Amino acid sequence: MKEIYDKEHDVIRKFLSMGRRNIEMLEEIALEYKPFLMGKRFMTDAQLSERLGISRRTLQDFRDRGIIPFYRLDGKILYEEKDIEEYLSSIYIPKY
Repeated sequence: MKEIYDKEHDVIRKFLSMGRRNIEMLEEIALEYKPFLMGKRFMTDAQLSERLGISRRTLQDFRDRGIIPFYRLDGKILYEEKDIEEYLSSIYIPKY
């Protein structure tokens, strides 16, 4: 007769624990993922707003006013890292 495992069995607990860890790792990777297109690195709205410490609404305002360059690809907004770095360098004011 075969043994029936329930959620309290050590084998099942280890399996579920490994699954949770895998999901957490995949969620971290998804947050940090920056898509490549034509050999260039891009950031999403969420990634750039977090990196700059501003809201996504502020990013939208910057786009609307033509302050920062962006790409619209199939309804998705992408920012090329190089363009953002150039913009930030252009507005940088060094310390006295």
